[in-house]
Amino acid sequence: MFDFPKFFRAVGHPVRQKTLNLLHKHGELSVNDLVKCLTLAQSTVSHHLEILRDAHIVTARHAGQKTYYRICCNTVIACCADVLKKARKKCE
Repeated sequence: MFDFPKFFRAVGHPVRQKTLNLLHKHGELSVNDLVKCLTLAQSTVSHHLEILRDAHIVTARHAGQKTYYRICCNTVIACCADVLKKARKKCE
């Protein structure tokens, strides 16, 4: 079962929102790539990635000494789009 409260807590932070935008735009990025793009310490980026991983929003792939992250699945993107669509209709 999808944990919506955990999901929304995870995506509620500005750094994690920027991270997800970067992953959505590029498909997959290494931790080092994210550190460069976000201009944050590696420990900070890793902390936020751990929260996103724990909420099953991103997945990690290890290749040698690098770890690459990507958004877990299109279902998450579709879920967000559906929620935003419903919210916009209520505001109209």
